[in-house]
Amino acid sequence: MFQIIRFTLDDDGNVMARRDLQPLFELREHAMLMARNAASGLWGDFAYDEERNCWWASDSRERQHRFVVEQLSAADMAA
Repeated sequence: MFQIIRFTLDDDGNVMARRDLQPLFELREHAMLMARNAASGLWGDFAYDEERNCWWASDSRERQHRFVVEQLSAADMAA
């Protein structure tokens, strides 16, 4: 299973908040499509970051966000 994680960054690019988004996805491709949709919905610029393998976006306040797809481990699934 795969989950989208939304990271909110400060002005220096450091993570200041993490939010696990729902639902979970069986296929990574589906999670990546939904991460793209989440990034495009912030009313700012968005694009795919090939180096980090995630989507990024800026919101109307020019705050930066990353949408990362992570595979859940068996321990994560049991919790």
